[in-house]
Amino acid sequence: MHYPSFCKFLVFAVIIAGTIVPAQAEQKPDPISATVTLELQNDWNFKSDDPAEERNDTFATIEAAITATLAPRIALKSLFVFEPVLDPGPGEDRFFEDLGLYVEEVYGTYDDGALVLRIGKFGQKFGIAWDRTPGIWGGDLADYEISEQIGIAAELRIGDRQSGTHSLTFGTFFADTTALSDSAFASRGRLRKSDGGAGNTEDFSSFSIAVDGAEVPSLPGFAYHLGYLYRDSEGSGEHAETGFAIGATQEFALGPMTLALLFEWARLADFKGTAQTDAEFLTTAAEMRRGPWSLVLSWTGQETRAPGTGDNDDSQTEISLGYTFENKVKLSGGWRHLDTAGIVTETLGLFLEYEFGL
Repeated sequence: MHYPSFCKFLVFAVIIAGTIVPAQAEQKPDPISATVTLELQNDWNFKSDDPAEERNDTFATIEAAITATLAPRIALKSLFVFEPVLDPGPGEDRFFEDLGLYVEEVYGTYDDGALVLRIGKFGQKFGIAWDRTPGIWGGDLADYEISEQIGIAAELRIGDRQSGTHSLTFGTFFADTTALSDSAFASRGRLRKSDGGAGNTEDFSSFSIAVDGAEVPSLPGFAYHLGYLYRDSEGSGEHAETGFAIGATQEFALGPMTLALLFEWARLADFKGTAQTDAEFLTTAAEMRRGPWSLVLSWTGQETRAPGTGDNDDSQTEISLGYTFENKVKLSGGWRHLDTAGIVTETLGLFLEYEFGL
């Protein structure tokens, strides 16, 4: 039943939660600064309609976001990620295996408050559920993140106390096919143009447009996101992918508690460049916070339609409980019900997270 690895993770998590020192007080910005996020996770698939999916997977994710301020308003930013880059074999347990290091972002930026320009390798703005859904597994099923793109983007920020803050972002990009698309220690393989796929064109024929807003006085605690995506494709038999995303978050104060809600709907035609294949996503989540405690309920559904195969419905349901210690370490435990193409897998998970600045 995979108990040993699960117990090892629990002991390891408790030790770390009790020994990491509290974060120091904020200091003035330095020419070079970094934020490091440490995550330890154990996913125990204790029951599945497919025995090959029953496994215990313990792994780490380390992200280091580094900013070098070159001049007023001008900076070089990068994001290094160390995490599993390969999928486990059928029914295979893992304990800190298949970990690879790669560069998810490296780009230059100009920011004067009203205008932000980015050039280099970074993610494009489209949707929020894949990043903002709370919980252990969060937006895992919201599979439309546009990351690791070579691009240029401009963000215009407008607004004041009366109208709130709003931004319009336009970016043009293509998938990274340089050596940075591979990973060290465990290789995930370098992306080549010949691999095909949406956005893999090595020219600026793909683009995204996003509108974001928050802090509207008449709508306290409300924020919204609208996104449009066009990803060109040059692979044989492939089509350009187009998509829309509409998302919103809302926070309410309920006495000593805070209720945070998230909603997003996204639809993509010729999904990932596959001709006549459409995908539709719906994500809903609620997080109740009181003091150091948090309770998350979330549901994500994905419907994929392709000619000759009919509709394929996937869904993910999560219930998780988290506690944040005084030293800012957060420990969560939860249950997930994952239905992929009619195969149901039940998961118990433990998740530990700690973020600190350098």
